[in-house]
Amino acid sequence: MRKCINFISKLMTGFCLLISGCAQPVSDNPGLTKFSEYTFTTSNQRNLVCEYNGMNTTVRRTDIPHFINLSILKPPIKVRCSKENYWDKVIVLTPIRTFGLLDRLALRQNITIQNINHSKASVGPLSGLPRKLHVVLRKKSFKNADERDLYYAEEATFITKNWNDMASEINKNCQIKKNSHAELSLNTDYAACQKAHEQIQNLLRNDIMRLEIERRGSLVE
Repeated sequence: MRKCINFISKLMTGFCLLISGCAQPVSDNPGLTKFSEYTFTTSNQRNLVCEYNGMNTTVRRTDIPHFINLSILKPPIKVRCSKENYWDKVIVLTPIRTFGLLDRLALRQNITIQNINHSKASVGPLSGLPRKLHVVLRKKSFKNADERDLYYAEEATFITKNWNDMASEINKNCQIKKNSHAELSLNTDYAACQKAHEQIQNLLRNDIMRLEIERRGSLVE
C-alpha cells in the first residue's frame, strides 16, 4: 500500500512539473530545474527596479538577483529596469520555439544580442521564455565629456563585435549549406543568406543609433 502511495505521489509531482510549470528554482544554483518555467534575473547594478508587463498583468521586483515565473504573464512581455543616473533598460520577451539563427531571421523573430544564442535548454519547456536574463544598465551621468565619450566608444565596440560575430556565424553556416546542397538549390540558399546578412547589419545599425542617442542625452557635470 505504501509503495502504491509513493508511486502515485511521484506521478502527480511529474504531472505538475510537465503541465503547470510549477518546478521551483534550484536553491544553491542560479540555474533551474529541468522542467522549471522560472527565470533567474541578474544585473550589472544593484538597487534597481524591474517591472514585468504582460498583456494584462504587471509584476514589480526590487530585489536583484531574483527568480520570476514569466509563464504567468501573457507575451509579449516588456521588462523595464530602472535606476537613478542610468538609462532605463527595456527588453521585450517573446516565446522562442526556433533556435537556428538563419531560421529565426527568416521568420523575422525578435532578435537581440541578448537572445541570439538561446538554445532549447535555455528557455522554459512550455513558455519558450528565457531561463536566465541579465540586465545591463548604461550610465547617463559623467564627470566630463571625455569620460562620456570613452564609455560609449567602449559600448559601441562591444556591440559591433557581437553583431559581427553573428554575421561571421551566418557566413559559416551559409558556406556549409553551399557545400552540402545540390546546385539547383544554391540560388535560393544564397538569397536567404544575403537577406540574413542584411538583417544583421540593420540590427547593428539600429543598436549603434540607439547608443548615439543615449550618448548625446547623457548628463555631464
